[in-house]
Amino acid sequence: MEYTDVTDPEYLATRAEFNEPDCFWVKPTDYSMVPNQGQEWKPLPCFLPKEYASMAQRIKNLQVKPEDVWIASYPKSGTTWTQEMMWLICNDLDYAGARAVTLDERFPFLEIGSIIGNDSVKEVEEMKSPRFIKTHLPVALIPDQFWTVKPKLVYVYRKAKPVPVSFYHHYQTLTGYRGTIEQFVKSFINDRIMFSPYHEHVLEYHALQGLDNILVINYEDMKKDLKSTVFKVCSFFNKTYTEDQIQQLCKHLSFDSMKNNPSVNYDHLVKQMLMLSNRLHERDDADRKFIRKGEVDGWKSDLTEDLANKIDEWTRSKIKSPEQLKLFL
Repeated sequence: MEYTDVTDPEYLATRAEFNEPDCFWVKPTDYSMVPNQGQEWKPLPCFLPKEYASMAQRIKNLQVKPEDVWIASYPKSGTTWTQEMMWLICNDLDYAGARAVTLDERFPFLEIGSIIGNDSVKEVEEMKSPRFIKTHLPVALIPDQFWTVKPKLVYVYRKAKPVPVSFYHHYQTLTGYRGTIEQFVKSFINDRIMFSPYHEHVLEYHALQGLDNILVINYEDMKKDLKSTVFKVCSFFNKTYTEDQIQQLCKHLSFDSMKNNPSVNYDHLVKQMLMLSNRLHERDDADRKFIRKGEVDGWKSDLTEDLANKIDEWTRSKIKSPEQLKLFL
């Protein structure tokens, strides 16, 4: 891997003012094992916290097991929702077990140590099988053994306009970001937000969907018809449940249920981050919730028409295929 510091003078001038994480570019140099990307494919550098360098090689060399269950996504694309669905489907709808242990313990975030400073790789290494593993890393940075061992992975993606809105509020809550939504969208478009570039992240995983161990699902489809997505995920994991059991699962996965469920709503993490930054008085703010709105068109209350158009224009400038464009607009 190659690491390159950001030289953009505008970013450097405002990073401290906006209280943005200290990030750099991580360029994959060994990605020949990644399938279905085309002969000319060269992955773009990924924008990651500088602490990632201390765990990058450990992640690439992670021992992968056939019984592992993975979820991947660009942040704020329905990851938590999908994790809870996957865990319950794979664990025989063990609601008591799900309530007893928080989702971040049941289904840990592989590279979160680069953001909050813990040894998250060790946590995954020491988990008992079957391990449930979450990552926001692009295809070229996940463990090499993933491509030979071939455990099952679900990738969930979301259309372009709601992602920066949700990520903006997430940045505010967990990092104390002080910029405006306009400034955040500008950084998003310029790939200066963690785990960017966004379009490439989605397209590279989407290209894997023909593989037997990969399932690609969409947030908007889940909002429109959750039951259909539940059936897809059940089929992917070779699980069969009755109609009543599926209905119960969908009820458990409803927005109100998730928002009020302490094992999945991350209130404990939000409280911890607000305390660390002396912002505990913001705890009751509706926008300081990890699970915030859960609406397909919730972005409309945050984005001006001009900002929404800028995101659309940016997407159209990067994505020329009409079929691929449907993934984002």
